[in-house]
Amino acid sequence: MDNVEHERQLLVDCQTLRRVIPGLNRLESQWNDARVSVAVRSRGYFTPDEDDHVRQMLLAYRNYRVALYEIIFRCYDYREIVPVSLGLRVFLVGFATGLTLYSKSLKFIQAYEREPLVRKKLNEPDAKFELEEGFFEEVLHAYSSLGNYRGIIRGAWFWRGNRREIQRLAAAGTDWEWLVSVIGKERQVVRERLIHVLRCRLRYDWRAFVRTTLRPVRKTRYGVRSLICAAGANVRTTGHYVQALTTAVIAGLRPRLRPGDVLLVRAEKKLTAAILPGFWAHAALFVGSQRDLEALGAAGQAFVQKHWSALAAQDRGLGCVIEAISPTVRIQGLESALCADHVVVLRPALGRAQVAEAVAEAFGHVGKAYDFEFDFNISTRLVCTELIYRCYHHRGGIEFPLVKRLGRYTLTGDDIANLVLHSLAAAPLSDHPGFTLEAMALKTGDGEAHFVEPPALLETMRRIQSGWRPAKSVEAVHA
Repeated sequence: MDNVEHERQLLVDCQTLRRVIPGLNRLESQWNDARVSVAVRSRGYFTPDEDDHVRQMLLAYRNYRVALYEIIFRCYDYREIVPVSLGLRVFLVGFATGLTLYSKSLKFIQAYEREPLVRKKLNEPDAKFELEEGFFEEVLHAYSSLGNYRGIIRGAWFWRGNRREIQRLAAAGTDWEWLVSVIGKERQVVRERLIHVLRCRLRYDWRAFVRTTLRPVRKTRYGVRSLICAAGANVRTTGHYVQALTTAVIAGLRPRLRPGDVLLVRAEKKLTAAILPGFWAHAALFVGSQRDLEALGAAGQAFVQKHWSALAAQDRGLGCVIEAISPTVRIQGLESALCADHVVVLRPALGRAQVAEAVAEAFGHVGKAYDFEFDFNISTRLVCTELIYRCYHHRGGIEFPLVKRLGRYTLTGDDIANLVLHSLAAAPLSDHPGFTLEAMALKTGDGEAHFVEPPALLETMRRIQSGWRPAKSVEAVHA
């Protein structure tokens, strides 16, 4: 880079730094607010909107951090630049940038290092936000690097050795005066931080050792659990299973469906239905066809467009669902998803725009792994009901309180059904139920699935949640 290019790049870098520093100051305020307002410690888990808020802050910080590193790398060889006056200006830009990055990294670490749930969230990878695994640990590693600290110390020595020239330069131009003020302020933050750096390094090395030691064990344990659960997911307790939701029944159900509808499903004679608590063993989100999504106004969403061709490939004329089923969150044709015996259709009491956002959210989760540990605090793996939770929680008036079971905060299909019954019972008072009952088809004792007519929907749902099992009854549920 010649001197003319250096001069031009210095102006650009100064302008960039002027924009980045106020942005980082705003982020610092958000970090402090989030640490106070997010009730993760008392509740024990992140809600989807809190999860997204943390990820958005992290994404902004990552982008600012990348911009600062680019400036630092361009200014790294300031001692070799001639004339000396140009090298001194390059130094001022680079040193101000390095101190800013160092001090903001310190604030970031102090905000969340001792918040285990938040730190775990900051280390999660997320394809939706293009975040790599271990981001917080990377920041901690860079901050606690003795090599980086030595670079700050060398910069401080150069600063003191050229103080007079720097003061004359500051008096000659607004940008240089501003850079000197930035350096003076940030030096106060990072001065005498060696002990803190060493402590951070020890903590980082200890956690790295623990991760390295335990990761193979955890991966093996999760792999074995996944293998066992995946093998049993489609096992049936009979060798002659015939689904009650036939093609004719599904075709009759299709006109009653809209994109955004939640399907609660149960397949009799399936091992998972036998061992999981409650009646509704599975949940899926109906997204319809390409034409349906265009009518809804969701077709232009980035995540929807990403899977546009896959949607068409899976659609057999009855539309598609998105469901979390071993091994991944996937798009399935409606007839494939309803290889079962019972289904109830729940419709969110939301406007079209909110439903379109929820459907786009579902597309954003396609491809994520199925979560055999049912851990709602990890957003990189999903279980079927978690897909519904992440699409609709805190959207409009919908709330999904998670229930702690065996040390995990979870949501079952029956939890969703009970929530709907509760909201419908309160509807005359609130006039805004979270979901409405739109359709239901149940297998009865005659071995066939029958539609429940609208006047009987609510009472039938109540009976199921009270323990009545239609497949064991000869009583007709249709009109």
